[in-house]
Amino acid sequence: MKQCVNKNLITLKCVLFCFLSGVGCIFPFLPPHMLSLGLDRGEARLISAVAPCIALLGPALLGPLIDKLSVGRGSTGGSAGPSGSGSLLRIVTAICFILSALFYTLLLTVPYSHRHPVRRPQVLFMCDEQSAYVMQEVCKEDMRCNRWSGERTGVLAVGSCEYGCADPNMTWVKKPFTTNNPASTTLSPMYNSVANTTMLIETGNEDEWDYEEFPPHLCYNGKCMVYMQHEARLRLPLSLIAPEPLTDNETADSDWCTYKTSGPSKCTVPPQRLEDLYVNTDECTPAVRCQVLDPYDEPDGVLANAECRLVIGDPTYTFSTYFVIRVLADIWPTAGLALLGAACVIATRETSLGRGDVGRQLAFGTLGLAIFPPLAGLAAEQMPETPYVVPFTLHAVFMLIGALILLVDKHMPLSTPEWWWHTATGALALPMNAVRRYGAETAAVFAVVVLLGMLWSGIDSYLPWTIMELNKTASELNTTTLDMNTTATQIGLTLTAGALPAVPALLWAEALVDYIGHSNVFITAFTFYCLRYTGLAYSTDYTWVAVCEILEVFTLSLVWVTAVLYFRHLVPRKYTVTGQALPVIAHFCIGRCIGALVGGLVSEAPPLESARAVYRALGVAALVAAAVYLALYHLLLAPRCAARPVGPPHHLLQGLNANGASNGTYPPLRVYHEERSRKGHFRY
Repeated sequence: MKQCVNKNLITLKCVLFCFLSGVGCIFPFLPPHMLSLGLDRGEARLISAVAPCIALLGPALLGPLIDKLSVGRGSTGGSAGPSGSGSLLRIVTAICFILSALFYTLLLTVPYSHRHPVRRPQVLFMCDEQSAYVMQEVCKEDMRCNRWSGERTGVLAVGSCEYGCADPNMTWVKKPFTTNNPASTTLSPMYNSVANTTMLIETGNEDEWDYEEFPPHLCYNGKCMVYMQHEARLRLPLSLIAPEPLTDNETADSDWCTYKTSGPSKCTVPPQRLEDLYVNTDECTPAVRCQVLDPYDEPDGVLANAECRLVIGDPTYTFSTYFVIRVLADIWPTAGLALLGAACVIATRETSLGRGDVGRQLAFGTLGLAIFPPLAGLAAEQMPETPYVVPFTLHAVFMLIGALILLVDKHMPLSTPEWWWHTATGALALPMNAVRRYGAETAAVFAVVVLLGMLWSGIDSYLPWTIMELNKTASELNTTTLDMNTTATQIGLTLTAGALPAVPALLWAEALVDYIGHSNVFITAFTFYCLRYTGLAYSTDYTWVAVCEILEVFTLSLVWVTAVLYFRHLVPRKYTVTGQALPVIAHFCIGRCIGALVGGLVSEAPPLESARAVYRALGVAALVAAAVYLALYHLLLAPRCAARPVGPPHHLLQGLNANGASNGTYPPLRVYHEERSRKGHFRY
């Protein structure tokens, strides 16, 4: 009777437990951590997309390197070198764990920066016989005026122009505009036509103007424009000069910043208007004031990007530092995942004597993914000042424990693959030149895993942000600040919801995938991705998010073990580590990058509704992918493969017949994997 627990694999299970626990403690908290450092969402999306591209260097380089160093040093009949005993794989994996702990911990040292929400202060415009003035409220954040070197040229859109009396305190200029103001212009029919306006602008001859019921004329650099009430908007071309900065001994004595025009400008007020307004020219200055329209949004506006901004720290330095550390950090857990996949394949000894236990090893490791993320989130909520110290520290601790186990346990069954590939008789070893190359099939499965990785990343890369937005909506918060402290446990529980159902599924994963077939597992995954995206698109609270995460057992856990098992069969044994690097590169590097790009197509306002639109689109894409895959495989590929039996070479057939009767026909994979052995036919 087969033992339920293989004592030789206990330490490997512990390493997987530590690895997945460490990954679970840090991965869901990376998106909110980026925002907490002051990065905006655009910068965070860029990092989320670029980091997986750089991370593929780990498995892409280490996989072939370990395979190359292992060839010839542990072959049957030869002496067992260091790599033949599996020490190379253990040491390199331990190094990846240590570097992962180091680089992710370094993220805690990235300096904080903060961009306060942009405030748009009020803007006023006044013009008298001496000059024109644009006035802007002082930025209360830092009590400074917006300044620039030289002149700034652009357009100022104005409306509701009127005559009045400007006193030294600018009391009249600061008064709010009212439609019933007696000082507003009253235009005669001769000024209510575009033709007359154009004539006045082109002539620019002030002496010919009829001042009877004179509308406001705004003159700049010898050219005058007339405000016409029926037009509602007048675009004034201006060049402004910023005020001189205060010296160390000066203090601001006004709540307004005044910008003068660089060229000659004036507004002449006719005597008739002065009489109508009862203006005493000895006590005030006759002037024209206008309401400024959309000063920061007007195309080619002279005050574009002149809003009040308060920046703490150096956002550029924060972004560049985080970017470099993060892209380097993501390399090592990605490489570690590929090496652990190879370790599971080698250690479980999938031979003619029986089926391997890859799924059982992953099931034990998944327990850590279910237990520790919510605990890390709960601990983070208890430390509101430094919420990310606990998750990052737990990640480092688990990674270091896993590395220690790998370095100490020299009896872990990780010998090179050539040692353990044998038959029941112990006399036959399949020669590599008898193995048919499955390049096209490998490429096809690689592409499918890339698509599944894209759909996975479209959810998981930004799911914490969705949870935060749902919580803000539920509590009717109008602020733009994302408070991680109130949602950390919920973010961690999303991993628990997906990992707990995966544990029993992974225990019997190999038999399940063998029975169902890899293509049906992938088709099922695409279908459940459609359900997950649809649920997230219409989620109104966290409960629905958690329910959608339960479906991850079909979209990630079974998909991943299927990919590991399938590449185990496709790739020759001497390339075992490279073969296990392929699904990691496909799913967690290329697919994750594409998914982060697609999932990041979310506008800033409102982000929740925009995210729902992206979820709906990706849900439709997943359904289409499932339908296309179903049609291609079951209507085209499967019938053709079943209709082309291939006979094995004579010397292989003799060896296979030693283990049982033969019917004389074997599909390619059955020859390669000894279909007549007791492990049965893996349905691919």
